[in-house]
Amino acid sequence: MYTNDAANDRLNQHFEVKSLKGFGVHRMEYGVMAAGAILHYLDITQHHHIKHVSNLARIEEDRFVWLDRFTIRNLELITPLNEGGKTLVSVLDKTHTPMGARMLRRWIAFPLKNVQAITNRLEAVECFLNLPDLKDQVEAYIRELGDLERIISKVAVQRINPREVVQLKLALKAIVPIKQLCAQSGNKTLEAYADQLNPCVKIADRIELEVYPDPPNQINKGNTIAKGVNAELDELRSIKSEGKNFLLKMQEREIAETGITSLKIAFNNVFGYYIEVRNTHKDKVPETWIRKQTLVSAERYITEELKEYESKILGAQEKILHIESKLYNDLVLALTEYIQSIQLNANVLSQIDCLLSFCTISADNEYVKPVVNESNSINIVEGRHPVIEQQMPIGESYISNNVSLDKDEQQIIIITGPNMSGKSALLRQTALIVLMAQIGCFIPAKSAEIGYVDKIFTRVGASDNISLGESTFMVEMNEAASILNNLSDRSLILLDELGRGTSTYDGISIAWSIVEYIHEHPKSKAKTHFATHYHELNEMEHSFNRVKNYNVTVKEIDNKVIFLRKLVKGGSNHSFGIHVARMAGMPKSLVKRSEEILEQLENTHRKDSLSKPLESISTEREGVQMSFFQLDDPILKQIRDEISSLDINNLTPLEALNKLNEIKKISGLRDKT
Repeated sequence: MYTNDAANDRLNQHFEVKSLKGFGVHRMEYGVMAAGAILHYLDITQHHHIKHVSNLARIEEDRFVWLDRFTIRNLELITPLNEGGKTLVSVLDKTHTPMGARMLRRWIAFPLKNVQAITNRLEAVECFLNLPDLKDQVEAYIRELGDLERIISKVAVQRINPREVVQLKLALKAIVPIKQLCAQSGNKTLEAYADQLNPCVKIADRIELEVYPDPPNQINKGNTIAKGVNAELDELRSIKSEGKNFLLKMQEREIAETGITSLKIAFNNVFGYYIEVRNTHKDKVPETWIRKQTLVSAERYITEELKEYESKILGAQEKILHIESKLYNDLVLALTEYIQSIQLNANVLSQIDCLLSFCTISADNEYVKPVVNESNSINIVEGRHPVIEQQMPIGESYISNNVSLDKDEQQIIIITGPNMSGKSALLRQTALIVLMAQIGCFIPAKSAEIGYVDKIFTRVGASDNISLGESTFMVEMNEAASILNNLSDRSLILLDELGRGTSTYDGISIAWSIVEYIHEHPKSKAKTHFATHYHELNEMEHSFNRVKNYNVTVKEIDNKVIFLRKLVKGGSNHSFGIHVARMAGMPKSLVKRSEEILEQLENTHRKDSLSKPLESISTEREGVQMSFFQLDDPILKQIRDEISSLDINNLTPLEALNKLNEIKKISGLRDKT
C-alpha cells in the first residue's frame, strides 16, 4: 500500500513544493497517493527524463459542468452509440493541429461554469467572425505548428529526431506573427493569449543555424548538423567529399595502365572498397593486386593504396557521426530548458485553434452568439440539433423549435407525441445547445439566453448490461438513480421514456414519482425535459404548478401520418406506434390486427376495465393462420375474384370440376403423375 506520507514525499521531491495545499491534500488523499505512486513508479523504472511533467492539477468541480458517463454516452459527444453514427465533436472539429483537436475534446467533456470565462471565448469567436482577414492570417500560421505539444514531450525524454527538431523550429517561428496578430486584434482574450506566447527566439535561431533545413529522420544517417557549426566536422566532410574525386581519378588511372576498360571501383559493407574486373579481362590483372572475392562473371581485388584510402575515408565517416551526434545531443539538452515555455505555447495555441474552429463552423452553419448569464432560466428561440441538421437530405431543412425553462413557472416540461416525431431529438438538442454555449461556441438557433447550468443529466435509449447481470430496466434505474441523487439547483435534466422497461402501471408509477420528486425537491428546482408515452402524466399539470404539458405535432391525412416536428403547448393522447410499425415494413395483416386490438383496448379503457378486453382479445384472436383473403397478393386476389363470380346454385358438377381445375392452374399447382 502506498501511504499518504510516501506520496507527499514523492510529490515534494519532484515539484519542490513546501505545502501541498494546492493539490488539495486535506480533501483529496486518494488523488495525492495516486500521483505519488505514479512518480514513484517512474523513478524505480528508471524513467528519469520527466521534466515535461511540470504540474499536477485536479478537475475542479467549481470550474466545470458535471457530465456523468451516461450523459457523455447518450449525447454522443465524443463517440457514437451506433456504428456509422455522427458525434458532436465531428461537427465542431475544424481544428488544424492534433493538439487543437485534443483540446477541443477536453473542452467538450468539461464545459465551463464561469460566465466571464464563457463570455471571453464567445467574444474571441465573434472577433474572428468580424475580422475575416485576421482569421485567415492566424489560421495560415496555425497550420504550420504541427503537434507542438507532442514534440516537446519528446524533447523531455530525449527521443526527438532531427526532422522533429526542424518542425519545432518552424512552429516557434510561426508563433511570432501569431503573437503580433493577436496583440493587434482589439480583443482582450486574444491579447491575453499574445501576452502568454513566448517565441523562444534564441533557441529557434540556434536550431536554424545548427541543423540543415531538410535533415534525415535519424541522426546516424549523417548530414544533420549544418555547415559552419564545427570546423573539424567541416574538414572531415571535405575529406569525404573529395574522396569521391580521388576514387574517380584512381579508376581512370588503373584503366589506362591495365587496359581494362570495364574496370570499376565500388564499395559494400562486407568487403569495403574493391576493384571489380570482368572474367574476359582477368589475364590483364597486375600481380600486385590481391584477389578478395570471386563472382560468376567477375573477380574483385584490393590494392594497398585502396586499403589505405579505405581506412582514411571510413575513419572520417566515423568521426563525422561522432561529432554530429555530440552536437545534436547538446542542442537537445539546450531545448530541455525551454520545455515549460513551449508547453505553455502549445496550450495557448491549442485554444486559439479551437476558437478558430468555432468561428469556421459558426459561419458555415449560421450559428449565433448566445447570451450566457447568471440567471436560472433557459430561453432558446428556433433551436436546431447541431448534428442531425448536418445529415438532412438535400433540399430539406431542420425544423426548429423554441424551448423555455425556468425554476419559477416552467421548471418541468412533459413532452408527449407520436413515435418518430422528434421528441428525443428535441431533448438532445436542448442539452447540446446549452453545452455548446458553455464551451464558448456559437449555437444553432435564432437567439438564446442561457442561465449557466452546473450539471447536465440525460437518460435516453434502451440498453442492457447482461455481462454484469443488469437488465434493460436495471440500467435505466441505475442512470435515473445517479441523476436523482446528484440534483442541484442549476441542473439540466433530460429524461426520455423513463419507466418503459417494466409493466405499464409500474412504469407510470415510477415516471410520475420521479417528476414529482424533481418538482418537490426542497433544495433543487432542476430544469427538466421529460419525454414520455405515458399520457397519464399530462394530469400532473393540474396538480403541480411548475409542470407544463407540450406535444410534438403531427397531421393525419387519409389515414397517413405526417410528422410536423413542432413543439406546441398541450398534451397528446396518441402515440401512432402502429403507424411506425407500418413504416418499418411489418406484414399488413399484422398491422391490421394491431389496429383491431388497439380499438378494443381503447374502447374498454374508457369503461375503466382493462382485464375484460385482454380476455376477449385472447379468446377471439385469429392466431397465426390469417384469412388468406386479407393478404395483399395478386394471385390470391384473382382466385378470390374467380370464386366470387361463381353462380353456385346453377353450377353443374362437371362445371364445378372444370372451375376447380382453372383455379388450380392459377395457383400454379400441377397434377402429380
